[in-house]
Amino acid sequence: MLKVFDEEDNLYSLPLVDVHTHIGRVKIATTKGASQRINQPQDITNLYQKLQYEIVSRIKQSEDSYYIHIPDVETCAEPLFPFVKSVLSSQSSKTRGWLVDRVVTFPFNDIFHLKTQPKFVKSNRYVRHQVNTFDNTFRFAPFCRVDPTDSGAVKEVQESINLGMCGLKLHPLSQGWVDKINSPETNDILQTAGNLNIPVIFDVPNKGVALDITTITQKARQGADNPVNVILGHTGFDYSSPEIFECLSQDGMYAETSGMRGKDVGIFFNHVMEVPKWDDKLLFGSDHNYFSVLQATDLIAYLFSKEFHKMVFEIDENKNPMNIAFKILGANALALIPVAWNQTPCNNSKFKYKVTKDIFLQFLKEFMTKEGNYARIDLAYDHSKKQVVQVLSIGGTNSKISFIIFETTNLQEVFLQSVHQSIQKVNFSENTIHPLLSTQKSLRKAKKLSLEKLHAELRRESSQE
Repeated sequence: MLKVFDEEDNLYSLPLVDVHTHIGRVKIATTKGASQRINQPQDITNLYQKLQYEIVSRIKQSEDSYYIHIPDVETCAEPLFPFVKSVLSSQSSKTRGWLVDRVVTFPFNDIFHLKTQPKFVKSNRYVRHQVNTFDNTFRFAPFCRVDPTDSGAVKEVQESINLGMCGLKLHPLSQGWVDKINSPETNDILQTAGNLNIPVIFDVPNKGVALDITTITQKARQGADNPVNVILGHTGFDYSSPEIFECLSQDGMYAETSGMRGKDVGIFFNHVMEVPKWDDKLLFGSDHNYFSVLQATDLIAYLFSKEFHKMVFEIDENKNPMNIAFKILGANALALIPVAWNQTPCNNSKFKYKVTKDIFLQFLKEFMTKEGNYARIDLAYDHSKKQVVQVLSIGGTNSKISFIIFETTNLQEVFLQSVHQSIQKVNFSENTIHPLLSTQKSLRKAKKLSLEKLHAELRRESSQE
């Protein structure tokens, strides 16, 4: 989460979500022969450590060009999910890159993808293995990848989501189905994604592919139980063609910004502002490590530039450029990525306990060592308390449990409470993150648990879900 001040010294905390990264190994050809491109979770968090320095340096070197001012490197970034920083605080090597709050990641066209039928089964498993660890599980949002033309692709998507993945990546060019984008197979995959309430990101090399993707998306939306939401990766590498902006004007169509840099950023925004509700349609992405710090900095810094400020006010003087940056950098993505907890929970459960922080961290570490287990942290709005709270979801192959989690102000104890009816997904379009609730009086009498009893109560609770 990036912290900046406007011209009147009002503090803004802007969530940052990267919707385009890869994990794994992919073969590449070089002038010296075959090589491998390798990307791991730590490489991505290291990118954000470097990006934090680059953004601060660029803005401070030319402050007259920006409508904001920015704190020093050490204080300009804090996690959107405070519990995550608390969890990792004992590991100094992991408490870095707080600029990014959630990282969407999926397989490369990697060395494993052809080893199963349908393709990418092993690749998806590899991404889950890398992400679902104590160090990474709370910051990464794993998306699965399939080839829609494969028999069994729909089943692989369904099973991947059941195992804790939360979106889908499609790449027509790499898998050789560019001429089959507008097909029954793609329609089935998109409707499956809609029914599962997950977003789909396509790699889009040009405007022709973008038009085909938009056409099949509109068809799929007519037959899915839930809205089909599709993200055009790289904005088709086309920042001025009318066809791209016609695609974005359609329902359920979004674009992400990876690869955009330099003057292309200004050219793009000069055109995209003609699209209805354009500021709800754009998402930040890095595509690390195909692109890196410079491209990401160009986009982020531009959103704080006086040039962008002027452009926004010329279109609509009632729009706040800072609120638009809030949406593009993170809020739009957080609205699309599904939360891990059931959005219509029951009131039957009476789970209400407290545990020392050390015991709870020990429990989490033990839980995450088991193959197939995962954990996610989400923000939820508690209408009964009119506050934002953190919801921790932990799951495995056969069960899942979610609970509201509070920490005492001295961070020595953790309170766990059942998710209840008044808890709903945060509406990030409100552009406001309310203060997080710390402890409640109703939890002060919660039963205290040992490590063994915590394991037992969670097993009992998950079996009742």
